[in-house]
Amino acid sequence: MSTQRIKIPRTSDRTIEKVFRQLAAKFGVQQAHVAGLGFVQIGTVSLAEEPGGDWKALLDYDSYLLENMHLQIAGMSVVFTRGGQYPPENKSPIFDEIVLTQNSHQEGTNKERLEVLSFISQYLRPFEPNRVLSGAPTEEQSQLLAMHQSTLERLERLNEDLVRQSAEFRKNLEDQFAERSEKAEKEYLTKKSELDAELKLKAADLESERRTLDERLRLIDDRDNTHARREIRDRMLEDVKQRVNQFGVSTATEQKRRPVLAGIATLALAFFLLLGWTAYEIAAMDRQYFSMLEALRNISSWGAEKITGTGLSPETVAKLTASDVDRTHLYWLWLRFTLFSFGMVATILYYVRWQNKWAEQHSVNEFQLRQFQIDISRANWALESCLEWQKNTNSTIPTTLLDSITRGLFIGSTEPEQVVHPADELASALLGSASKLKIKSGENEIEYDKPGKIPNKT
Repeated sequence: MSTQRIKIPRTSDRTIEKVFRQLAAKFGVQQAHVAGLGFVQIGTVSLAEEPGGDWKALLDYDSYLLENMHLQIAGMSVVFTRGGQYPPENKSPIFDEIVLTQNSHQEGTNKERLEVLSFISQYLRPFEPNRVLSGAPTEEQSQLLAMHQSTLERLERLNEDLVRQSAEFRKNLEDQFAERSEKAEKEYLTKKSELDAELKLKAADLESERRTLDERLRLIDDRDNTHARREIRDRMLEDVKQRVNQFGVSTATEQKRRPVLAGIATLALAFFLLLGWTAYEIAAMDRQYFSMLEALRNISSWGAEKITGTGLSPETVAKLTASDVDRTHLYWLWLRFTLFSFGMVATILYYVRWQNKWAEQHSVNEFQLRQFQIDISRANWALESCLEWQKNTNSTIPTTLLDSITRGLFIGSTEPEQVVHPADELASALLGSASKLKIKSGENEIEYDKPGKIPNKT
């Protein structure tokens, strides 16, 4: 087992912990053994986690309380010792030591060991105490001079590395700039050539299109009115044909039907609820009526003595019959039930007729559109015939012949009749031309009169 010592300037506890943690992370080591001055035995600590317990308390002082720290890496034992691994009376107050001990039972490659030494040299600034000039008065001064000498050498090497790296960095920047400039110039030239070729193609296409337009203008100027008129007719027929194939209403027109549907549904629902309520009242009134009849039968069966005891005479009770029970309210309920039933049925019939009116309007419009398509063809044929007649005979076509071949052109069909609510039809049938209606039911009387014009207020 061989041992090597590396002397480093006196270093704080936090710096040693940071260097050993990075070294352990680099080589995959999880634990280290720690001890402090004053016989403080901390023991094994985890380098993969944050410090805790006594180990954290020692580091929080950020002082020089760490006695030693032991780490196993690459088949070596790496031990930091405060003041050097010497007896207490010989420990140095100026430098510390990193002691490397090779363990024959553990394996490790030379590359790993060199990486460990390089890492320690990079972060802990080792020095050689004997590299000083002769004539130093004391050993401590020699050690200080040796540290200064090692520091100057490291600064010189660092300066040389910085100068070399700066030169290499500048050269790399210049090379990259030259390369990018050359690449950008090539891209610019390539893009320019592509744009020039595209411009020439577009100029050629534009010239060809201009010649085509000129030829079309010449042909248009050369055509007579017959060709232009036939082209207009063909466009009109094509437009009408497209409208016939895609016949229908727009979304906005379709949405205008929704309020009518909502109103009809609301009205029908209202009639349905009123019918239900009226039926409930009729049932309740019937139960009350039958209860009263049952009471009359019970009173009649009491006998003369019991009836006299209640203050009624047997003759009075004998005169009481079912006809004496007032059923006027029940008749009104049945009349209201009949009216609500008629209103609900009339509302449904009105909606059915309104939908039928809508369908009829669509069919009429479609037939008119198709008739318009036929009328265009007939009108064009009539116009062509008139022109041919004038061209061949040098005279106008006779009016009688022209009327016969143009009869019925562009004459629209009649509009379908308006939808009338069944209630309006019933009122019209009952009233006719009368201006007043009076209905009498028992002791009640209903009078309907046409409203007069509201006079203007001064």
